[in-house]
Amino acid sequence: MQTERLGKQDLEEAVQMSEYAFRYRLPDEKRNARLEQLEQHQQLYGIKENGKLAAKLQLLPLAIRLGEQTVPMGGIAGVTTYPEYRRNGYIKQILTDTLYHIREQGMPVSMLHPFYVDFYRRFGYELFTDRTIYTLKKKDLVRLAPVEGTIERVKKEAHGQEVEEVYAAYASLYSGMLERQNYWWKQRVYREHDFIAIYRDTKGKAQGYIIYEIATPDKLDISEFVALTADARAGLWNFIAQHDSMFEEVKLDLSPHDPLTFLLPDPQLDVKHYPYFMARIVDISAFFAKFDWLKDPQNFILHVQDPIIRENNATYTFQDGKAVVSDADNGIDLSINMLSAIVFGYKRPLVLWQAGLLKGPEEMIQNLEDSIPKRVPYIYDFF
Repeated sequence: MQTERLGKQDLEEAVQMSEYAFRYRLPDEKRNARLEQLEQHQQLYGIKENGKLAAKLQLLPLAIRLGEQTVPMGGIAGVTTYPEYRRNGYIKQILTDTLYHIREQGMPVSMLHPFYVDFYRRFGYELFTDRTIYTLKKKDLVRLAPVEGTIERVKKEAHGQEVEEVYAAYASLYSGMLERQNYWWKQRVYREHDFIAIYRDTKGKAQGYIIYEIATPDKLDISEFVALTADARAGLWNFIAQHDSMFEEVKLDLSPHDPLTFLLPDPQLDVKHYPYFMARIVDISAFFAKFDWLKDPQNFILHVQDPIIRENNATYTFQDGKAVVSDADNGIDLSINMLSAIVFGYKRPLVLWQAGLLKGPEEMIQNLEDSIPKRVPYIYDFF
C-alpha cells in the first residue's frame, strides 16, 4: 500500500471517483474546466490497487491570514474511496502521507471541511471556526439611520482590485481567512449569477461589499457581507433592506462575530449556527516562527502530543516567540488538536483547562491565556 502523486492521466478517474462518492454528476460542458483546475492548482494523491485508483484526495496549496501574518496552508479536499476498498486503511495511509507532504513543502498548517468531525480529530485536526446563516423575512428588512456613502451595484465580471483590497483588510482582522489569488476569486468565490454591491465613503474609497444572487423570484441570497467601517455596515444593510418590496426572504451568510444583527430593531431572527472548518498545525516550529503573540511567551512550557506527525511530539519552550524543543518538565500537557484550537482563537486556554482538555499548573495556563491574541477565527470559503 503506497501513496503516490497522481498525474494528468489519472485526473478523469479521480473526477469519476468524486462523482460516485459525493453523488453528483459534473455536466459535460464543465468537465474540461474542472480537469484543468485540478491540473493547474491542486496536487492529487492516491492509492492504487491492481492499477486502479482505490483512494484519493486533493491537496490545495493555499495561504491564510493570521491577523497581519500570511501563512502557507495545505487545504485537503475530496478525500474518498470506493466502497469495495473501505476499511483497508487506505484513507488513514493517504492522509498521513499527505500531511508529511504538506510539511515537506513548507506549509505549517492544514485545513479541511469535515464530513464527520470526530474522524478528522483522530488525525490531529480540530474545529477552528463556526458558520452562521440568517434567514430574514420581509418584516426584518428595517433600514438603519442613513449614511452619507454610496452604493455601486455591478456584475461579477466587474470584479476589480478595490474589492480584493477590502477583502484583504477584512481578512487581517481574523484568523483563518484565505489569502485569495485572482484565479480563486474567479473560479471559487463567484457563483454563476452573482452581483456585487460596493459601499464607498464620501471620498469615494471602497469600505465594504456584498456578493449576492437572486436565488429565486422570492429569495435573495447573500454569500458574503464584508464591512470595514460602521458606515459601510449600515450602508450595505440599507441597500439589502431596499429590496423589501421584491423578496419574501433574504438568506445572509455572516460572520458570527459581526455586530450587524445586534444593530437591528428586532435581532430575534431565524438563525442556523454550526461548526464549519477544521485546522491543525503540521509543523509546530515553523508555525510559531510566524505567530504574532499578544505578549512575549516566556512563562509556560508545552508538552504536545500528535497522533500522526511524530516530529511534533516534543516539549517546547519559547524564545523570542519561537518554539524551541526542550527537555523541561512540569508544563502544560495538550494535544495538537487543542493547540490548534487555541492559536486560531476558537477556544481560550482557560476554557479548555476548565473542561479538562489541558493539564498543567494554573499559573502556566494563565500565562498562555495572556499571550494568545484576542483575534477571532473565520473563513468564508469552502474547498
